[in-house]
Amino acid sequence: MKTMKLLIISGGSIDEDFLGAWLAGKNFDGLIAADAGLAVCDRLGIMPTEILGDFDSLGQIELLEKYEKMGIPVHRYPAKKDKTDTHLALELALEKKPDEVTLFGASGTRLDHTLANIGLLTIMADAGVSAKMIDRHNCLEMLSGRQRRVYRKTGQKSYLSVMACSPLVTGLGMKGFAYPLSDVSLPAFDSLGISNEITEDEAVLTMESGYLLVARTSDEGWKMEKEK
Repeated sequence: MKTMKLLIISGGSIDEDFLGAWLAGKNFDGLIAADAGLAVCDRLGIMPTEILGDFDSLGQIELLEKYEKMGIPVHRYPAKKDKTDTHLALELALEKKPDEVTLFGASGTRLDHTLANIGLLTIMADAGVSAKMIDRHNCLEMLSGRQRRVYRKTGQKSYLSVMACSPLVTGLGMKGFAYPLSDVSLPAFDSLGISNEITEDEAVLTMESGYLLVARTSDEGWKMEKEK
């Protein structure tokens, strides 16, 4: 069965050179541009399949009109609303019943937005959708409930950190890491799982319950040759 993959480009900070390189050779079943994410799409020459937002950050109404004339659906929202553009983009993505969703522009200088977007990953986890927030230095995903995940070395210096985003994550195990764990109960936001490293060709993470944020990070920034 074919895996349905969606890409969301939102209005946060984006290293466009990195995004362009990351996109090379990848195919998606849909691309949702949220607010200022449309300008990024336009500069990179990638065509969104849907556009949404209040467009307070876009600042280029003529750009919006350009894509409307091409027949790209545009979903307009008032500036005074209860959900962020990224939240609305994720809800639109969920309507399409995807298997995987990747978000760019969901992190940046606005820490409040970044934290809110990390929280939105729990919605995707509850829906059984694999969702990742990616930027030049980070790849974030939220795991929920009983899980077994395999992670591989990247060929460059990087870390794999885990943090409980529920009152407790139970049954946490990490094999093939510099700091292995076995059947650990991890309290919310405890720093025990920060800056671990994969030491084997494959490392296995298991858990029984809770929400667990997994962050693969690189101080120097990801090099595209490491992508599998």
